[in-house]
Amino acid sequence: MSEQSPSDEIKTRLAEVVCGYPKLSPKRALLLPFKSQIKELRARNAAYDDIRLILAEVNIVVSLNTIYRFCRDVIGEESDRPHKSRTPKNLPSKAIPVLPPPEKIGATLREQRERFPGPWSRRKPGPRIADSKNL
Repeated sequence: MSEQSPSDEIKTRLAEVVCGYPKLSPKRALLLPFKSQIKELRARNAAYDDIRLILAEVNIVVSLNTIYRFCRDVIGEESDRPHKSRTPKNLPSKAIPVLPPPEKIGATLREQRERFPGPWSRRKPGPRIADSKNL
């Protein structure tokens, strides 16, 4: 048997699992030994492409996106660009008029048709003659 008690063995195994979490992709695991050097290069404002070229000189070939994701996920670097929101904040917001709840849906539809002409509006009677200006 072993000299350690079962609780010590469990703690040791758990510590090994925790050290390996989260499981890195093979490319990111390849960059892990160079974490401090990459962090130092980024502190000196080195571009991701420059870091890729420096690593390629020592036969570590990774893509530009891999280096970017490594810096973001492993090193914890924040993005320089602000995230785009779905709604632009500099445009004035359009106020949508709040109407009281109608008693009948038919009355509401008639009001909408009067305010917003569309495909449901009635056509003029008679033949449809093309406008000569649009030809």
